[in-house]
Amino acid sequence: MFKQHHVALGVVLLSQLTPAHAAALMGFEDSAMLMTEIGRYNQEWMLNYSPAFGHAIGVEQMRMSGKGEQATTISGINYTGLIKRWNLPSTQANVWFNGSVGEARGQYDGFAYTPSLQFDMESTRLYFLAKARMIRAPNMNYDTAAVQAGFSFYETGFNQTQPWFVIEAKTMRNNDPGLQITPALRLINKNYFLEFGVTNPWQGEGFAPRLNAMFVF
Repeated sequence: MFKQHHVALGVVLLSQLTPAHAAALMGFEDSAMLMTEIGRYNQEWMLNYSPAFGHAIGVEQMRMSGKGEQATTISGINYTGLIKRWNLPSTQANVWFNGSVGEARGQYDGFAYTPSLQFDMESTRLYFLAKARMIRAPNMNYDTAAVQAGFSFYETGFNQTQPWFVIEAKTMRNNDPGLQITPALRLINKNYFLEFGVTNPWQGEGFAPRLNAMFVF
């Protein structure tokens, strides 16, 4: 849903490829990253610091609501780890662990945890991501699964902004709509990306704009 993919949604972790990468969940060593997602169905932000290659720790907050429910906000301490990386000719692939432990308040209250696994692969022109995440608190289950795919319109230099088209299919348990399809335009630069999309654009009541952003510093 931030010196750096979210690739393909850290610069040093990923700077060998395109100027920035939307799937990375941390920046390069000794950098900080801010990621945020703002939409109708959920809002989320994460700020982390990477003290060493492949590891980052930070804070995270997310807000979501199920069918006819009051919103629940989860605040917690977050850890991100790079499990495996493959550097292939003109392509990079990664497996990440990301998760938080903290407290839920709202419709549901109590201890909350959000472990996830993510696989992503990106070249300078193509991008793919698959992610599964548990979002749990007492009596609450907002588990999600998402797949993203996209392509860049053209190649650019390291200091230039590169436009991408990305489409995401996402499911969330106990949420309405349960299936969210979001086509989006993504702009990637060496230390940030911005993504503007619309969720379920063909639905009247389900139509919702969405903004994703990532900044590395």
